[in-house]
Amino acid sequence: MPTFRYAAIDERTGKRVKGKLTAANELDLEDRLGDLGLVVLNSATVKERKSRFFGKISDKELIMFCVHMEQLDKAGVPILDSLADLRDSADTPAFRDVMADIYESVKSGDMLSASLAKRSDVFDHVFVGLVLAGEQTGRLSEAFGHLAHHFKWSNDLKRSVKKATRYPVVLLVVMTGVISLMMLFVVPKLVDFLTAQGFDLPIHTRALIATSAAMADYWYLIFGIPTAILITLILLYKKTFGFRYFIDKIALKTPFIGHVILKINLSRFTHFFAVTFSSGIGALECLATARGVVSNLIIKEAVEQVITSVSEGSSLTRAISDTKKFPNLVVRMFKVGEDSGNMDESLKNVNFFFDREVEDSVNGLIGMIQPALTLVMGVLMLWVIAAVFGPLYDSFRNIDF
Repeated sequence: MPTFRYAAIDERTGKRVKGKLTAANELDLEDRLGDLGLVVLNSATVKERKSRFFGKISDKELIMFCVHMEQLDKAGVPILDSLADLRDSADTPAFRDVMADIYESVKSGDMLSASLAKRSDVFDHVFVGLVLAGEQTGRLSEAFGHLAHHFKWSNDLKRSVKKATRYPVVLLVVMTGVISLMMLFVVPKLVDFLTAQGFDLPIHTRALIATSAAMADYWYLIFGIPTAILITLILLYKKTFGFRYFIDKIALKTPFIGHVILKINLSRFTHFFAVTFSSGIGALECLATARGVVSNLIIKEAVEQVITSVSEGSSLTRAISDTKKFPNLVVRMFKVGEDSGNMDESLKNVNFFFDREVEDSVNGLIGMIQPALTLVMGVLMLWVIAAVFGPLYDSFRNIDF
């Protein structure tokens, strides 16, 4: 069905609202919006949406969708009524329109998983697959519970990393700005004063003068070339598999940083494997879906080796151990789960281990970056002070009172 962009009046509040909704035609669109308490002012068809996993739906809305569906299913509320409640209580037009699409699809006789699959701009194949597994096993509420837990964990991880890196990024920007201002405006005036006095300038002062002159004359190259190189590297990383593979390999071997990247990727893999396995999905399919959340190509290649080994008859523990990428403690927990037949409990312990390890590794890395940047800032400031005030001090010392 085509997608319509519409403008309407909310009958309850009298406010003008805008959004997008799928419908068979304009009359169907008016009927669907009428169910939402909206009166259509105008509408037009739009091209098929192409967006990333979350589209315009926030992480918070996706988590709340999973939580509400879990609780309402546990309470015995029919899926259609649950979707109607979510649709009518939506805080944003984008989320309301998504819920309206899914509601209409389920109302027409589709399964919930099939309805979610139609909105692939919001729900990816992994999300749909977990819901489908919940429908097939009669454990839909558990499937939504596992999804809610996973997205909360993923959101917390992203938030903690952003929070930890915020200060170093701000400090780096401030440091770059301060140094640029000093080199472009402050140092030239001090240099003019020193040269006018005829002071004998030491080598570190002459180096500062040369640096300041270079920044004044070639600032567009000094800032432009690194920016162009960075943009080129980013584009090559996104578009070229070989280059991305090379960078991912180098990143894992980089001191301190590589250790953190490894733990974050393995943490994502084990966490998502636990979510899919707990939803009743087979081990091979769990490995295949968990591979999709791994961003580093080297780790992804290791996961593919695990899939190949397991499909050829190897045990999961042996396959994971042969990659040499997982810590021994994690391998041991997988072995305990396989031997005892209680993989769910072992996976919980694995997730607990990685949650602590990732948090400690990220905090440790940031703990090193902050003093390093402060030290660089201090050294540069010391250079400027020594280069400017050193000749002045020498001239005062040679004055015969």
